[in-house]
Amino acid sequence: MVLSPRHARLLLGAIALGLAAVQFIPVFMGRALYEISLLSAHVGATTAIVYLMVGQSGRRKEGEGVPVLDLVCALLALACAVYFFRQGGRVAERIEGVDPVYTSDYVFGIVLILLLVEAARRIAGIVLAALAVLFIVYVFAGPYLPGPLAHSGMSLKRFIDLQVLSDQGIFGTPISASANMVFYFVIVGAFLERSGAGRLFVDLAYCATGRAWGGAAKAGVVSSGLFGTVSGSAVANVLMSGVVTIPLMRRTGFKANFAGAVEATASTGGQLAPPVMGAAAFILADIVGVSYGTVAYAAIVPAALFYLSLYVLVDSHARRHGLAPNKDLPLAESWRGFRERWHVLLPLVLMVYLLTSQYSLMRVGAVTMVAIIVVSWLRPVTRLGLKDIYAALVSGARSAAEVAVPSAVAGIIVGALVHTGMALHLERWLLDVAGSSLFVSLLGAMFLTLVFGMGMPTAAAYLVAAILVGPALQNLGVPPLEAHLFIFYFSVLSMVTPPVALAAYAAAGVSGGSLWTTGLISFGLAIPGFVIPFAFVSDPSLLLQGDALDIVRTVGTAVVGVCATAAASGGFALGRLSAPARAALFAGGVLLIVPDNASEIAGLVLLVLVMGWQLRFARGQAGAAGGGAAKPDACSETSTS
Repeated sequence: MVLSPRHARLLLGAIALGLAAVQFIPVFMGRALYEISLLSAHVGATTAIVYLMVGQSGRRKEGEGVPVLDLVCALLALACAVYFFRQGGRVAERIEGVDPVYTSDYVFGIVLILLLVEAARRIAGIVLAALAVLFIVYVFAGPYLPGPLAHSGMSLKRFIDLQVLSDQGIFGTPISASANMVFYFVIVGAFLERSGAGRLFVDLAYCATGRAWGGAAKAGVVSSGLFGTVSGSAVANVLMSGVVTIPLMRRTGFKANFAGAVEATASTGGQLAPPVMGAAAFILADIVGVSYGTVAYAAIVPAALFYLSLYVLVDSHARRHGLAPNKDLPLAESWRGFRERWHVLLPLVLMVYLLTSQYSLMRVGAVTMVAIIVVSWLRPVTRLGLKDIYAALVSGARSAAEVAVPSAVAGIIVGALVHTGMALHLERWLLDVAGSSLFVSLLGAMFLTLVFGMGMPTAAAYLVAAILVGPALQNLGVPPLEAHLFIFYFSVLSMVTPPVALAAYAAAGVSGGSLWTTGLISFGLAIPGFVIPFAFVSDPSLLLQGDALDIVRTVGTAVVGVCATAAASGGFALGRLSAPARAALFAGGVLLIVPDNASEIAGLVLLVLVMGWQLRFARGQAGAAGGGAAKPDACSETSTS
């Protein structure tokens, strides 16, 4: 017995509209709900959405019904939402650990935890679900464990009290960030996509770069970066913009694997780029205790360096492979599309203004959504009707579920870590492994974050790493913002890191290329981005902090270094690069990115030597051609990029 696809869509739409009402009505009416009432509605509705969207073995295909067991789970999730919604006043006034826990609290609390763990397995993969189960078992098994793993244990009453009747479990900081910040900007992204912003960004990028070397790939870099700032999901970005950019790249000479890798890497980087970064950035701001504007401001230079490296690498690859500009490329359609849709950018300008004016993120998101609807009516091609508004709300609610469910499960893990003392043990263990070396600690943090991110959405990967790795970095003296931005960057880059590179696999599905090869090339394209987090932890000037002259010097050398590493990866700088020249240029670039006087001098020396050799070789070729005796190209090895 199954729920028919039509009835499943109707139920999903009703849940999405109900969630939107709970989230938006308080913003516009000026009447705040009890915190647990808002959070329980957010958790219950998004958990129900997961059971309607995703089966036990993956997402349901179009036209596939919902099995009765999944329907029951969805209805139970809604029942839990209603129950805890009604407990808002009681929870706000009760004293944790003192006031009684009722039988109904046990029933609905246990049901909600079980539903969340299974929903997390479906939407975020086995790693997060397994961690949640492990820590739940650890809570009760503490007295029976040996050595440093042992703790006094926790009764079921205390566990339920902590997890569902306080702000230290499911309804803690992670889900609070999801409900109070992330949801609104996910909805903004859905409305922008529905109004044609994705096509606008492609048209804008194609007009700007279409007739350059490797113009189609550069257009993919620019458009995916622009749309990625508001989509919040690398995979969604690939599927929305890649269907346009990847065929353009293929038609202009790029191979399927490389075209897919460019799209995957550019789409992934969108989560690093202000003004609207990925959902994890909002959670980061809440955890660190700073405004979102502070996070976005600090991310400006690292994001610019990431996209500069990708742009230069594409240019270098195109020149090495002779993908020359096509001056006859027709751009009239793109110009026409830009002129028809340029007004869709106006709500983004308003959003940036509101963000810098210290308005609450809830209000910024709500006002921006209304602005998109109003502005869309300026032209028929972008006009949003009632069906479009409904579709955008449903799409946004679906996307919100991918953040909300992992966030709620992360709250379970946080509560278990803190109240069993395991958080302190993990910190000591990481510190013991690293000793006093910050660099070794950063390498360990990078590795663990990439492992935690395998197969998980960025927000879930960041939450797990922030819980398990963040405190150790801070104990080594790394300031909270730098420590969490470091973790955040590698949580994002896990989307293009094999063996489970979700963004690359999505791009391979669009391009028709090999999953594994596309993943490896994506990883190679993102390598300069792996250096940037180490650099800004070493010197916060890259986060626009400190003396102005230091910022200018550090950013200037980092720009040169990023261009050098990208040119080395692409295999072209003033001419085709031999393998030794590529290695030397890449090493010089890395040394220039690292903000240290000695390394910068060494990097500059390597850069001058490689460029001098390239100029001398180019003159030698020109002289040979003038004398009528062509010499073999010693730098013409087949590109490995």
